[in-house]
Amino acid sequence: MFDETYDGLRIAPSDAAMRELMKEGLILSDVVEVLEDGHNAPRKRKRGTVEKWLDKGKKTYNAVVVKSYTVANDEEIWLLTHFGKFTKR
Repeated sequence: MFDETYDGLRIAPSDAAMRELMKEGLILSDVVEVLEDGHNAPRKRKRGTVEKWLDKGKKTYNAVVVKSYTVANDEEIWLLTHFGKFTKR
């Protein structure tokens, strides 16, 4: 169902993250672009959590993924917990 990958692991969105993506009119391939082409966020996150920011014009997109495990498919995945956009000042 979700075939997009980052760093060798499949990306699966949480329900909240899927709503955030739909609100912005984006899909998982856009998340991969932020994760691969973006830069590390200035704040620290827990081990196993990655937050990347990607600047596009006056907007900055951010994606937060957490390493997780899905029992249903018996595999390690990246769980997308947040996707957002904010305006730079």
